[in-house]
Amino acid sequence: MLRGDLIEQVRAVLARAGFTVSDRCDLRPVSFDLVARRDKELAMVKVLGNVDALSEPIAQEIKVLCKFLDARPILVGLRAGAGALEDGVIYNRHDIPIMTPPTLERYVLHGEAPMVFAAPGGFYVHLDAAALRRAREEAQVSLGVMAQLAGVSRRAIQMYEEGMSASIDAAMRLEEALQSDLIQPVDPFAAFDPTRFAPPQQAAPTDEDPMQAAVRRMLESLGYQVRATHRSPFNALSTPDTPKAESLLTGMGTDSPQLRRRARVVTSVSRVTGRPGFFIVERTTRTSLEGMPVVTREELRRLDDPVAVLELILERQSREAASDL
Repeated sequence: MLRGDLIEQVRAVLARAGFTVSDRCDLRPVSFDLVARRDKELAMVKVLGNVDALSEPIAQEIKVLCKFLDARPILVGLRAGAGALEDGVIYNRHDIPIMTPPTLERYVLHGEAPMVFAAPGGFYVHLDAAALRRAREEAQVSLGVMAQLAGVSRRAIQMYEEGMSASIDAAMRLEEALQSDLIQPVDPFAAFDPTRFAPPQQAAPTDEDPMQAAVRRMLESLGYQVRATHRSPFNALSTPDTPKAESLLTGMGTDSPQLRRRARVVTSVSRVTGRPGFFIVERTTRTSLEGMPVVTREELRRLDDPVAVLELILERQSREAASDL
């Protein structure tokens, strides 16, 4: 299956499940393909035929975006180097959860979370540690006897009761011996916690475009922390240096057909994430591009702080929305 067709298949599944889905990010280079929201669930979706194509730099950017946008990363794929991916299994690469299209469909449409995850050495499951201990004690079975029944060591049983994962065979033997449901589902949206992810320190740019360098310095002088993105339709995430401030999707460039193409995608991403965005250009007679507010460098220079920037963005966004009525 062509990757474009696979992306559209994933997009259709998410839409059927009640997600608001962004336009496809069909630019190059690209770290994500879709952004999807359902209530408080915000997912940043990458789709690959072969998941081995997910490089560490791309994964790192996806995780950084999830950190600043409070999203969860999902990679949907068909195969890896060893062959086809199994349905009903969560895989992992660079700390990003991976699943097949049928697994995604069962999860988002029917609430059927996978029960199995892949790790070095094979397939494993999460056990309800408290339920395991409770069932064993109620059955008055010692650790040693439980170990014999499960075909593992006594120490393994202790570690299961402390939260360690188990092989599928050992878990099924435990459930059969204790006549209890012990295997817990794997929530793909909980596999990566953006609040616990510490983005790496961003290196000082060495070959930054002069216009982008000037804009970055202006934003920093206004009180923004500017984090460059290299594989996204926007050039940076600009975050006011205040508590609980939300990041702005920030594009930079020259008013051109290519910039308008990028602006169309960022407008869609902004709509789904709920995060304002804007593009900064050297000069233009426009106040928006494809629904995305535009600010010239001279206009930015006249602003005093992030509040003034946000007010200008929202005013132009509101004007654009009114013109569409």
